[in-house]
Amino acid sequence: MKIPSNAPPHLAGGITTQKPGVKTDPTSGRKKAGTQQSGASGTAMQQRISYWFAQIGVTPHAVDFRGFEPQELANFRRLKEQNRLNNLKSIMTIAMGVSYSESSTEQIDPDWFHAFTAMAENIYAAEMQELWGKILAVEVQRPGSFSLRTLETLTKLTQRDAELFSRACQLACRRNQDPTPVILTGYHVKAGLLSLLSPASNGAVQLSQHGLTYTDILALSNMKLLYATEVETGLLPKGTSQLLKFSKTQLQLTPKHASLWLTYYRFTSVGAELAKLIPRNESANMLADVQQLFRRYFTVIS
Repeated sequence: MKIPSNAPPHLAGGITTQKPGVKTDPTSGRKKAGTQQSGASGTAMQQRISYWFAQIGVTPHAVDFRGFEPQELANFRRLKEQNRLNNLKSIMTIAMGVSYSESSTEQIDPDWFHAFTAMAENIYAAEMQELWGKILAVEVQRPGSFSLRTLETLTKLTQRDAELFSRACQLACRRNQDPTPVILTGYHVKAGLLSLLSPASNGAVQLSQHGLTYTDILALSNMKLLYATEVETGLLPKGTSQLLKFSKTQLQLTPKHASLWLTYYRFTSVGAELAKLIPRNESANMLADVQQLFRRYFTVIS
């Protein structure tokens, strides 16, 4: 792409799509081959860039620092609106195809719906459109299921962010009657005679071995989906069971001593709402790890 003659002086001579010539020994083709390979790579990159900008009506020949033709502007606006409309149609189609067992006679909040469409029209990835379609279906069937704060958070998530959140959901469970998911991290033993007899009495679930590192925890915290600080249950009465509900399996943990407590990461309210939409395939390795770890100080029943 050639820089126009009226481009700033410090740019006009410094930017070009052609790589500067490389002076090499005529008897050696190694640098020439390297230059050709680099040029091919640059061409492929330019083609990818051109492809994405073409989706919104911007083409290399249309770039002119002196202004744009009315037809170019009209084409840009037409494609932009067309893409937004296609996004909404895709999400609507997905929502209409969702089967939902519950039903309510309550009407969806008009303000919620218009806020939803204003955000959803800018969702382009098919995987994310699937998520937005499910949200709409659930909200229509049961108004009030998703807050606008959750939608605003969702607009900032990329497909990779969603995949990371999905991994966290596979490791999550619900404790007793609490509907908010948690990720169990281990247990602690209160200092006393028991800990003196067994110095290495604390147990920790190695989440990194199950695909969730502490860096991932911090990333999910920055997304407002998970709290980055571990939560403690407080001392658990001896003989009082704790029920952990994974997607398909339930574990009943009963403390053998009156000096134990559990630790876990807790989902935020936004994370808890979005977790309802994530297909959960519990991790068999995570379950086995928890059962083996907790048997030392808990009676474990599955």
